[in-house]
Amino acid sequence: MPVSASRLRAQRGQAMVLALLTSLLMVLGLYAMYSTGTQAIEKIKLQNTADAAAYSAAVAEARDYNFSAYTNRAMVANQVAVAQFVGLTSWFRNMSAFANGDPTNIGRDIYQIFLELGSTPVANIYKRFLKVFGKITGIFDEGRGGSTFMSAAVTVLDGLIMVYGETQRIYHYATALTVAETLGAFTTFGNALDQLMGVSWFSGLSILDGGGSVIKANDSKAQLTAVMGLSSLAYHYYQWFKFTERKDPNTDNGDGANADRFAQVTLDSLDDFSRDRSTKPAWGFTFFYAPPLTYIDPTRFIPQPWTFGPLFMPVIHRGGTELKVLNDASPSGNGSGSGSNGSTGLDCHGNSVSPGASSGIQVDYWSDLSAYSASACEGDAGMVSKGDAGHPQGAYAYNGSTWINAATLQNTQGSAGGSTAPRSTGNRGAPGSKSKKTWTAIDASSWAGLHIFWFVIPVIFVPIPLPIPFAPPWIPLSHGAAQSGKALSSPVVLATDNNFGVDANAAYGGTMSSWTTKLSASMRQPKGAGASLDKISSLGGLTPYMDVAQLKDGNGNAISNLQGPPLVVEIEKSTDDMAQAPGTGQVALINGAPHNKMRVLSKAQVVFSRPTNDPGLSWFARASSNPQQTELGSLYNPYWQPRLAPNQFLEQYLSMEFQQVGM
Repeated sequence: MPVSASRLRAQRGQAMVLALLTSLLMVLGLYAMYSTGTQAIEKIKLQNTADAAAYSAAVAEARDYNFSAYTNRAMVANQVAVAQFVGLTSWFRNMSAFANGDPTNIGRDIYQIFLELGSTPVANIYKRFLKVFGKITGIFDEGRGGSTFMSAAVTVLDGLIMVYGETQRIYHYATALTVAETLGAFTTFGNALDQLMGVSWFSGLSILDGGGSVIKANDSKAQLTAVMGLSSLAYHYYQWFKFTERKDPNTDNGDGANADRFAQVTLDSLDDFSRDRSTKPAWGFTFFYAPPLTYIDPTRFIPQPWTFGPLFMPVIHRGGTELKVLNDASPSGNGSGSGSNGSTGLDCHGNSVSPGASSGIQVDYWSDLSAYSASACEGDAGMVSKGDAGHPQGAYAYNGSTWINAATLQNTQGSAGGSTAPRSTGNRGAPGSKSKKTWTAIDASSWAGLHIFWFVIPVIFVPIPLPIPFAPPWIPLSHGAAQSGKALSSPVVLATDNNFGVDANAAYGGTMSSWTTKLSASMRQPKGAGASLDKISSLGGLTPYMDVAQLKDGNGNAISNLQGPPLVVEIEKSTDDMAQAPGTGQVALINGAPHNKMRVLSKAQVVFSRPTNDPGLSWFARASSNPQQTELGSLYNPYWQPRLAPNQFLEQYLSMEFQQVGM
């Protein structure tokens, strides 16, 4: 059907104009979207750069904590090894005195006499065994080759312990430099100084960053901000250096309230041989701690009328290795109140005192004396002239927590007889040392005997065995001792009342408290433990180490220490260094940002967490009978891991404000 002319005229017009305008708007929209997308991509890349830098810095700090944890474990392992070598040396020396004889020990002579009574094949074999055994163990006598080997081993181990401790310190400070290098802090600091002073002298500091800047590795045009970036890093260093510290297990309050944390871990790690090598059941029988040296002659049961000889001569042994605790820094190591030569020692505050000194604080009443507790040394003397209810007049001494009657206070400095003499308190000073610089060991053996006497019943002439005990089980047989670290002289070195965490009665496996070995051990005490196995006098004992600084809060509650101090990272990039939209003139789009700087924030921190979420790592799990218990963070376990953390509102607000004012 033909279209009318009027309808054709109604559809006439210029569609090209509308199409051009629409196309222009679309092009401008696409152009704006391209510019916005470019900035969004730059923002994402800059954020990824900040996250990578913050995480890398946290990785470096986690490695520092874990390095300290591994070296702390190595230090404990080496301390345990030193205790083993000291214990083995003492044990071998005791065995040498047994097998080779000791002219100063009449008990060993009696043992030999009874061993010679009646010759049997078993007795001959046993005597040959003792001869060979004596040659082997004799090389560990003082001055012999075996003792030299033990000295070399102990010196190397103690040298490694010192190296581990110093390496911790070096690695810790090197980590601080690594973090600064990771963030390119020296470049930022140098540029900031140049801008501040209007010179170009300090830009060369960028050489300190080297090629380690993670920021530059991800974006060569980005850098740490001068104000918030550097100030946040400085504040992080302040917190980071406070979070861990170098602990001293030889100083009051230097490793916990009683300087006992590292020492306790070390003693808990000791093997049974080092801790207590007393006579124990072995192979179903109670023998001497392996190898068994108890003499048994079953041929004595063969009827031999009118003869007698030893059937059973059991060896009873006790021994152990102890860590000494001395509030004494004197070279002689005698300690106040315990020197046998009248020498002067030092109290726990480093003040000179003479053995047996009785001078001290003079007060009327015990309640007045207690006011001196805050500055008293353990064992300090006090004299109450009038007394009060429950606290009569007389001499008192400080036991570390309160003042008690001096007669009941055991001298923690140590003496062979367990001296209770109080120490002088003159010229009190700052709290001093609780030195744990010496490992000592003593072994002592005794023996008993049972004879078989065959007699014949008259008339019927039937031989009858008659067992006859001929030696009580306290007759001394042999003894040996050894020490490492700081050389202590007798009687302190083998005292039972200055060992860490061990009661005097349990010291050295009960060697000196058991009625069976007390006589033999008492023969050893005046002789001391011999020369120190450490050939370098500065080595030995517990040494400083790294651990978390704060263990308890102001209320005495344990601090979890599960999170290290966070690190806030702010980086920036000039908009001039970003991709620009390809337009000029009226259609030019400029990348907009306050003061032509795009900035982003990131945060990372180190956390203490065992990797137990992975079923393949279930062996990392910590066994505990109480599932509600929480493992506290420390540098004893290498379970420190880095993670990114969300920024807080205040951090974001400060970042925006600094950017607005151009800082």
